[in-house]
Amino acid sequence: MTILEALAAGPSEYVGSGINHEAERFVGTLQVQRLLGGIAVLLHYEARLNSGEVVHAESALLAPDMSGALSLWPVMSELPGVLPHRAIVQSKAAATFSSGSREDNSSFREEITISISDDGSLNYAHAWGMPGGEFAERSSCTLRPR
Repeated sequence: MTILEALAAGPSEYVGSGINHEAERFVGTLQVQRLLGGIAVLLHYEARLNSGEVVHAESALLAPDMSGALSLWPVMSELPGVLPHRAIVQSKAAATFSSGSREDNSSFREEITISISDDGSLNYAHAWGMPGGEFAERSSCTLRPR
């Protein structure tokens, strides 16, 4: 089973807690919308501080591209457009999607990892590096079905 199949067959809402790149704790929510019989899913992810402030909002299409490669097309509150990510690592109910080589410090690069544990919890994690900066894991959230 791929992460796409697991998300398409699973719960439509998750909630949990995480920590961002500024060491702020947040409440994360993830909504999963199955599209066209499960050939794709639309993800809506949000990180909200206890004060109510939204510190990250993201909507992403998860689907195979025309070559069949599993891909993620996120639109995020911090970026001015879509930054396509292609799966670089896949295992049972987990995948890491990359927008570019983590070693290429001449540009912004990002990896988004989505995994579902045997207990049904889901982890949504972002690693990134700014141009000229270090690539590192910056934010992660563990969510459970609502």
